[in-house]
Amino acid sequence: MVHRIVQFDHQPNAADLAALVADGYTIAAAIPDNALLVSGRRPIRQPGVIWQGLLLESDKISPAISESRDFVLHVLVDFHSDVEPEAQNALGAALGFDFVRLNFLLPNHVLVDATLPELQLLARRDEVAYIFPADPDWPSLSLSANEAIACAGMLTLAGPVAQYANTVHGWDLDTDHIAHLGYYFGGLTAKVPSATVKSEILRAMNSWAAAASITFSASSSDTALRTVAVKFASRAHGDSMPFDGPAGVVGHTFYPTPVNSEPIAGDLHLDADENWHAGSDLDIYSVVLHEMGHALGLSHSDKPGDVMYPYYRRGMVLSKNDIGAIQALYGAASAATLTLAPVISAGPQPIKLIFNPPLPPGAASQISISGAVSGGVAPVSLEYQTSTGSSGHITVDASGNWTATVIGLLPGVNTITVTAYDAAKVSGSVSASVNRTAVASTTAAAPVSIRITAPANAVSSSKSATLSVAGSATGGTGVTQVTWQTSNGKTGTATGTNQWVANIPLLTGTNTIVMRAYDGNGASGWASLVVVRQ
Repeated sequence: MVHRIVQFDHQPNAADLAALVADGYTIAAAIPDNALLVSGRRPIRQPGVIWQGLLLESDKISPAISESRDFVLHVLVDFHSDVEPEAQNALGAALGFDFVRLNFLLPNHVLVDATLPELQLLARRDEVAYIFPADPDWPSLSLSANEAIACAGMLTLAGPVAQYANTVHGWDLDTDHIAHLGYYFGGLTAKVPSATVKSEILRAMNSWAAAASITFSASSSDTALRTVAVKFASRAHGDSMPFDGPAGVVGHTFYPTPVNSEPIAGDLHLDADENWHAGSDLDIYSVVLHEMGHALGLSHSDKPGDVMYPYYRRGMVLSKNDIGAIQALYGAASAATLTLAPVISAGPQPIKLIFNPPLPPGAASQISISGAVSGGVAPVSLEYQTSTGSSGHITVDASGNWTATVIGLLPGVNTITVTAYDAAKVSGSVSASVNRTAVASTTAAAPVSIRITAPANAVSSSKSATLSVAGSATGGTGVTQVTWQTSNGKTGTATGTNQWVANIPLLTGTNTIVMRAYDGNGASGWASLVVVRQ
């Protein structure tokens, strides 16, 4: 297998990814703009491809590495994401390198001390993606996984952006030469008071806004244009990158438009299963400060000590490199930049929450709810959550009346819970249930059907820890979602609907994978395959 860059004349979409997987290629990384890093046995012949080529040795060594040929350099070797640790170790042994794996390093990163000629020899190998400076404190310090936080990179439809990919652009500036962006809070962690969580997130946003021509203001919806939606979620949570539980990947962020389309562009997701804190590990502010850089369009830095270095720690502040990078995208901060105020406590009052009985939705797929809230320690915020997994912020007017619109419903009983939070860490909830009836149709809809096109065989084998699965789905009232589940308990959501692709983790041994397609009425169809990981 050979790794090569392939560039399209458009942003690669789900159909492009599915076609590559069906032809036997593995997608290893995303490269803005319009390019992918893939591995396969032959050159790619696919409509829309305008260039393809190999990473050169000179491309694989960071400009931040000293050019002296005599010094021993302390570096991180970044292997392509589809190169297993066993293969990495075998390569190191064959070339005489002593690879070090610290407990917090990503699976495709190893630490090594070597001279520049030795690194150039290593860079000639196809398995190696990039070589860049390591923190000079490694491994002299005894660091735990929480003291050094690893970030796998900002996300695109095709997966994380490669370390060697340069930043291309961020959000477009408005006519006043400022990027006016929104923010929206989705579900929050219950391990830290809601007001504190929001305050720490706003503080991280404010750090970037103080350095560049960026402003943030509250949005009414997580689907609003140019909005960074921040939410805590567990495991599979609606995108193609499910979280892995405690002590794993703590968060991920999606690149801005046009690399990612609205509404997911710029969205920031944090793993709700982690042990979150404010002011101690795992520190919300420190994680969001790094991830917010991605939400603004910054890729990873090669320089230890930068907030945007792929490994960071609690207590870091924006470096000259971080500030220079953000100002290269947006320009220096101006007097018009909005300063976000932290949540401030006020006098004590009990919370009183009223939920007006909602109207029966009939067959409608969405509903509006309303009510009133009073008391509590200002400011009081409201959120809703449904028994089918939807959640969002509720707008409260100056009189305490509140309304939430466009709440999605599935056929059957949907329980909607509204929760009020105040700055004194007090909360109160009320719930109501509505029954959505299935959509009646005068013509019988075709059953939901899903087909797996890659791998082509119902039983196959793989040596990789992940498998790219692609296919198609049709029928019902229109396919709205494709999900996957494995026999080892992993779940997730595929990218795309009528044409879909999913990257699925494998355990050593036999893995049964079930793909399910759903239409708007909840009808479903399924297909399965068996993969033996060797």
